Amino acid sequence: MTRAAGSVFVAVGTTDGGFLLSSTSSRKSWTKSSSFLRGESVNNFAYSTEDDRIYAATLTEGVFVSKDLGKTWKSVSRGLNVRKTWTVAVDPKDPNVLYAGTHYGHLFRSTDAGEEWEEVTGLHTAPKRSEWGIDWAFGTTGLCIHTVRVDPKNGKRLYIIASGKGPYRSEDGGKSWSLLQDGVMQACPVGAGSQAPDIPSSKKARELREHLNTVHSCTHKLVISQTDTNKVYQQNHCGVYSSANGGKSWTDRSPANALRHGFPIALVEGGAEGLYVVPAFQGICKTHNSCIKKELAVYRSGDGGNTWEKLTDGLPKNVHTCVLRDGMSTDGLDQAGLYFGTTTGEVYSSSDGGDSWSSLAKGVGRVQGVVSFSPLR
Repeated sequence: MTRAAGSVFVAVGTTDGGFLLSSTSSRKSWTKSSSFLRGESVNNFAYSTEDDRIYAATLTEGVFVSKDLGKTWKSVSRGLNVRKTWTVAVDPKDPNVLYAGTHYGHLFRSTDAGEEWEEVTGLHTAPKRSEWGIDWAFGTTGLCIHTVRVDPKNGKRLYIIASGKGPYRSEDGGKSWSLLQDGVMQACPVGAGSQAPDIPSSKKARELREHLNTVHSCTHKLVISQTDTNKVYQQNHCGVYSSANGGKSWTDRSPANALRHGFPIALVEGGAEGLYVVPAFQGICKTHNSCIKKELAVYRSGDGGNTWEKLTDGLPKNVHTCVLRDGMSTDGLDQAGLYFGTTTGEVYSSSDGGDSWSSLAKGVGRVQGVVSFSPLR
């Protein structure tokens, strides 16, 4: 649901705390707040529209909450037995119900706005759960639940993503789970047994191909349509995919073979609708598994991924950076704004559907999470 609100906030999480960027609905000028949660590695945020609470997931000390738009914060992690928390989500139908995804592949739920947590143990018997192992060392995340999505119309329907694994869905609040990979393995060039995308010819190419054969079904981020919640989109290790049946089956919507890989994905609905991704590339960086070198570009599809446009106006032409899985967000206004942050400390925004971009912040450190919201008051 879009909102013609008065103020817009963009919460930015870094490896050393976070801050808020604020503006009016015109989004012509922005104010940066003082840093908060210094010393905490802030990965992700969630905002509760019912009570104006901001929740922060940290990789150091669990979940924090602010009831005054970021001025003060309180730890709400009692019962959260794994404090290395990658994500936090609010049930849109019940603001007292929260979910937290943590390291080692654990999912926790709170029914009292974070005062107490208990584990969602139904995930222990999810399909192929025994194959997750204890930890997953490749990349920077390790084994974790890095994404939790609650269906905006049905709080019993949950989606989670475990690093290195495809998405899962529960229809009963986490008691039982289904693995959602139909169509992904078949469409990926590696899965089909052909040449992997974007792999140069070298020894490293062979290593990367072996790696892709292992993790090409690794989902990086997932978004749900607010209007038709059976429509789901994902950006994974091998491409962009859409589903019209709640993830039961997937169709390849990748912009091109050379643009399959990436981390964030964002969906704008109402007004000028659009699906947005930021491709990253493998085999071109000596010190990182994936990166963006030279031109920074966002890709937009206005037809659910059938066709794509490259958006670069206002973005730099010479970078060595990346946009992480939680690094992109939309604000939900009637003319939606888009925001993303980079690992080299820049934050960019667009208020015209991505046609042009402006810099909101520079030199803020590695940006791990960007979440935009419009308060009720």
